[in-house]
Amino acid sequence: GKTALAVQLVQQIQAEFDFIIWRSLATAPSLPTLQTNLIEFLSGSQPTKLPDLIDYLQSYRCLLIFDDVQTIFTTGTWAGEYQPGYENYGTLFKKIAETSHNSCLLLLSWEKPREIAILEGSNRPARTLQLKGLGEQAMPLLRAKELAPDEKWSELIELYQGNPLWLNIVAATIQEFCSGSVSDFLSYQTLFLGDLEAILHQHFHRLSELEKKALSWVANQPNAIEILKITADLPMPLTDFLKVMQSLSRRCLLEIVKDGNRQLFTLQPVIREFVKNHLPN
Repeated sequence: GKTALAVQLVQQIQAEFDFIIWRSLATAPSLPTLQTNLIEFLSGSQPTKLPDLIDYLQSYRCLLIFDDVQTIFTTGTWAGEYQPGYENYGTLFKKIAETSHNSCLLLLSWEKPREIAILEGSNRPARTLQLKGLGEQAMPLLRAKELAPDEKWSELIELYQGNPLWLNIVAATIQEFCSGSVSDFLSYQTLFLGDLEAILHQHFHRLSELEKKALSWVANQPNAIEILKITADLPMPLTDFLKVMQSLSRRCLLEIVKDGNRQLFTLQPVIREFVKNHLPN
């Protein structure tokens, strides 16, 4: 997942930085608390003439990594909306993106901060990497779980979008109930979620009611949709629907399908199954 990839990145580029600092926001620390902690680390807890974090980012080459960034966002509303009292994080992200310095900030999150969405681009100061599935690279994972036959691995990987966490959970289920037989598991007519449901519930707990309505509608469409050419009855006015789809995209809950010059939207099979089971039509 995101954290494992970030660890791998740090191992590859650590020689390029004077300081590498990893902080989890899982406990939602206030920004003053976090900044004080960072400055104390960078100054060696010594009196300093550099009172602001950005001064250190300019004076040294630092790599800051903030994990679990979604914790500072509120639930039940649009993606990337800050909890009351945490809006100053957005100011910091924007300042780091727009100020000239020698450092890098890496954010790991389920949701994209609004500031990043505005500032990102190929020639802009912010970039976004949405993690894709492992594809055929997931095969060693299934081999380690001793699943058989291997000619069915590709089908299993495609069904669970090459997501390593999902595949690990499903592989354990295949061992437990199907004696390691991928063929037997795939013979079931219903896509199995099992322990995945607890993980997906954490994501869906964060959604607004309009997002839930839109997801349910998309899940019940027979084909991928082209947003600006929708003819079916929408569950809400088009202007609201566009805003909702933007928010869902920033949560990485939509799958984008290219069809020539057209950009279509659908749901991954696992997400679709969960939505149909847990959200009202």
